[in-house]
Amino acid sequence: MKNSDRREYFGTDGIRGVYGEDLTDGLAMLAGNSLGMSADGGTVVVGRDTRASGANLSRALAEGVLSAAANVVDLGVVTTPCVAYVTRALGAASGVMISASHNPPEYNGIKVFGADGRKLPEEGEAAVERHIAGAKLSYAGRRGELLPSQGLTERYVDAVCRRTGRLDGLHVVLDCANGAAGRLAPEIFSRCGAAVTTVFALDDGESINRGCGALHPDEAAAETVRRGADLGLSFDGDADRVIACDEKGRVVDGDRILYVLARALLGRGRLPQSSVVGTLHTNLGAEAALKKSGISLVRTDIGDHNVTARMCGEGFALGGEQSGHIILGDFLPTGDGVYAGAALAAVIRDSGKPLSELADFPLFPQSNADVVTDKKDLIAKDAELLSYTAAVEAMLGEGGRVMLRPSGTEPKLRIMAESKDPFLAAFAARSIEMFVRTHFEP
Repeated sequence: MKNSDRREYFGTDGIRGVYGEDLTDGLAMLAGNSLGMSADGGTVVVGRDTRASGANLSRALAEGVLSAAANVVDLGVVTTPCVAYVTRALGAASGVMISASHNPPEYNGIKVFGADGRKLPEEGEAAVERHIAGAKLSYAGRRGELLPSQGLTERYVDAVCRRTGRLDGLHVVLDCANGAAGRLAPEIFSRCGAAVTTVFALDDGESINRGCGALHPDEAAAETVRRGADLGLSFDGDADRVIACDEKGRVVDGDRILYVLARALLGRGRLPQSSVVGTLHTNLGAEAALKKSGISLVRTDIGDHNVTARMCGEGFALGGEQSGHIILGDFLPTGDGVYAGAALAAVIRDSGKPLSELADFPLFPQSNADVVTDKKDLIAKDAELLSYTAAVEAMLGEGGRVMLRPSGTEPKLRIMAESKDPFLAAFAARSIEMFVRTHFEP
């Protein structure tokens, strides 16, 4: 499961793979054992989404932690940001979320947070990798304890509700992706006073992300129009991202959510340096709209951990990705789809304007293509391909660009082309995709 030249197991969002093949209970136990050793008698918080393999992986990881004389708090099925919140609130040594985020049910993953609620830094990942590579459990002189978890998830729910305030009068459709949000999101929005319609909230272990959630926002969009709701929110499997739709059923992606929240924070005097953090993938149209509102876009590499690092390093309060990872730094240093969705609803409440008006600005057409390949890293560096890509980008002219990158979580090479002309964007992406398919073996 090679995700980069530097890491054998960790990709852009933790360890991830097909359960039983490149992600096993044994690997989870070794990862937990490493974290338990680092905890030095402290505590590791564990949560999981609804995948069938989650319970086994959680037990295996916890066993590794306990064997190293560290303690475990098992939250059960919760969202990723809930794990990050509880980890920081308890002063735990680390937190672990067993989830493969937006990936299909057969995948699972291990996301690790430090005591500060941020994704584990590279040196921490390296230590876990070395322990996994050694393939030997470390047993301490004593065994750690499984500590009670009662009331801890409630602390996260209370915190989100306090920050959101009342949402009386709003009707919200929640697509919970048959994942972790199904247990928390409806409770939070209902407690805040919103009328809630919940869809895709199964907990059967096999339906997570299947034709629903953040990768399929049209489902929530159709339900929003059908119900006459004010907005729809589609989460992914672990709810660290959200894609919205307005009352007219139009999709509001992460770039538009970032724009709406940035303008609201600026109006309250809570947007340091009048800047937000996006990524190389953030739409040029969003950057232009932000600039028109007096807000600068600071770009960083793709990946919410890169957004968080830039935010924390330079004191920014808001950042996010087009895919729906939205980080509100005054609450958590990680993407939180449920809280971001609640914050978006609060802007509608405070402004008295519909989301269709709040998120109204022109985006540049973007065209995306994927090529499934186990050689994604090598292909992405190929000199001939890079030369061809540069020529295609030059063809797009001013206001156009091309991105070529290996996926950090799947065996795919990702291609994105952007241009004011939708035909040119589609042509650019398709031509590069065909170049890859005809010049390289899968």
